[in-house]
Amino acid sequence: MSPHTHILPLSRRLLSWCCFSLLLLLCSQASAQSLQFTRFVALSHNVGQLQWSACPDATAYALYRHYPAQQGFSLVATINDTQYLDTLRRVVCSDTVGYYVEALTAAGTLPSDTVGIYYQDNVPTAPCALRIGTVDTTLNRIRFTWYPTPDTDAIGYYICLGSPCIDYDTVWGRLNTTYLFPPEFSPDSQYLFRVLAFDSCFQASPLTPPCHNPVISFPDTGCTRHFSCTWNRYINMPDSVGHYRLHYRLNGQGPYHLFQTGPDGPFRFDTVIDDLSVQSVTAFLSVDNVPDTLHALSQLRTRHFANGDTADYLRILQVRYDESEPSVSLDIDIDGHYPFPECYLYRSQGSDDNFDQIATLSRGTPPQSLLHYVDRTVSREAGRYVYRVGIPDLCQQRLQYSDTVQLLLPEVSKASAFFPNAIIYGHPHCGSFCPTYLSPLSDGYQLDIFTRWGQRVFHTSTLSDCWDGTNLSGQPLPQGTYVYRAHVSHADGTVHSYHGTVLLLR
Repeated sequence: MSPHTHILPLSRRLLSWCCFSLLLLLCSQASAQSLQFTRFVALSHNVGQLQWSACPDATAYALYRHYPAQQGFSLVATINDTQYLDTLRRVVCSDTVGYYVEALTAAGTLPSDTVGIYYQDNVPTAPCALRIGTVDTTLNRIRFTWYPTPDTDAIGYYICLGSPCIDYDTVWGRLNTTYLFPPEFSPDSQYLFRVLAFDSCFQASPLTPPCHNPVISFPDTGCTRHFSCTWNRYINMPDSVGHYRLHYRLNGQGPYHLFQTGPDGPFRFDTVIDDLSVQSVTAFLSVDNVPDTLHALSQLRTRHFANGDTADYLRILQVRYDESEPSVSLDIDIDGHYPFPECYLYRSQGSDDNFDQIATLSRGTPPQSLLHYVDRTVSREAGRYVYRVGIPDLCQQRLQYSDTVQLLLPEVSKASAFFPNAIIYGHPHCGSFCPTYLSPLSDGYQLDIFTRWGQRVFHTSTLSDCWDGTNLSGQPLPQGTYVYRAHVSHADGTVHSYHGTVLLLR
């Protein structure tokens, strides 16, 4: 037998296996080349249609998708069909989404080519509808509300102020339909509001018609008793304006009186209040829609009558008797914002009802709050003086009086002392609690200051030490009433204990 007898059949078998493998490879390449997309289009801004050719050996198809700015492809679905409607769950704003499909066969996976679908959200967002522009009377700020846009892909609203629109602010969230304007937007002024909705691709809806907040105003009528109130016309109330209601009451007390007018006005209310005891009128406006279910409120305003305009406070802080002259020093505190330039000091010797004017005090320019006066017309024999301060109203029709302050003059033969009844923290003249003793003292002396709950805040055994309104640690104390207690040994050998209250003002 020839040595090549076995070689020839082996070569034939090897050649047959190679031909079979090459045939499989060619079939595989032919199958892969035949797996191609035949249709890939966007049906809307978030729905794409994909179709591809069939692979005879495929048992299923795996569809992969690639979003813009995404790392790699992700599996969308495994299906048995050769078409698929892809609904995007991620917003794509004018950009391309990539796709490829794999045929799953017994021999492995056969990928297709890669295609892209261009999605574009160019559909304007549906507009929203205005609800109401009002004043939040609890916060005294303007609150603006609207109904949400029906588009579920809306992500927020843009608030515009004025016309044309001035860039102002953004509210995020489709269901967030309330905007509270910052405190710098005063409810005493009228503002024009509009709103538009926008989606994540910043496709914006048309602007709503303008809306504004109700505003009332009180023209200045001088010293007359004429009360006049005007307000603006309210526009774009849902279901239209049914009526305007002006609510007002006198001196901030009692029930509100009501003036009502229709949607066409008049937008004014006038009356004369003859009662001189009425010093102010407080009012607000409500605008109601036709079903009378929605109410837009104006700010709450108060009109003070000129003949009722008086100082917010008027008081005598303390009186001090000086044995050496003799004289009485008075510290007077008047509302620093009240502009009347003068006040009058009255004194009674025996009766609280029989006062005589003893001085006219100038408050200076601009009017000062704190005044100091020394009454040098007192007599030790009087035994008692009562003081009060008066100041006219701005129309000089009546006098406003402070509370009365009584001063009992000490007897010469008795050891006695004077303790201030009030001090003002940090004041250069009235800021210290310094007792004055009207007879000489020996070495024995103690002074303590307590809170109303018995906590000691000051102690000294030195006559020259005065309480300045701080505690034992030197920290300022709150305004209020404090109790003093002093034990004093006089030079005549008598020992006296004094106690009382002092008012600390800040």
